[in-house]
Amino acid sequence: MKYEFLCKNPDSKKLIVVFGGFASHPSHFSHLKSNKNVILFYDYENFDLNFDFKAFDELFLIAFSMGVCVANRLLKELHFKQKIAINGTNLGIDKLKGIHSTIFKKTLQNFKLKYFKEVLFEERKSLAKDFIFKDEKSLKIELEKLFDFALTKQEENLLWDKV
Repeated sequence: MKYEFLCKNPDSKKLIVVFGGFASHPSHFSHLKSNKNVILFYDYENFDLNFDFKAFDELFLIAFSMGVCVANRLLKELHFKQKIAINGTNLGIDKLKGIHSTIFKKTLQNFKLKYFKEVLFEERKSLAKDFIFKDEKSLKIELEKLFDFALTKQEENLLWDKV
């Protein structure tokens, strides 16, 4: 897993923690402005959380899609002032509380970056012209890692303030 600050404010002790969804990249958030510090966690080829949150007094969490599942597992010991989950569940892959494993497997087997972008952006492709994506092979690896991660030790740890 990688992380990158999207906004840095040395005068602020507040941190907005963003767990992006599959295929997220900092370029997807280049429009973002904040007077708080904002950090993006992304690229789920591994799930090592090598970041020290202690430098910040207040933490806020926003997680999207499969990032909800990852945050649920990795951030369960942290206290957040607010937690927002967008289009995701704590389990990620589950027959009732997530994407059915059969559907996720078919996505993994048939994944094509070109079609992923078409579905993601539809008629708004021009707005995403500067978005960066990893190559197709790396994205398939990320999907495999997310699949394995989501199906291992499923627990619902976080209670979200907004979903």
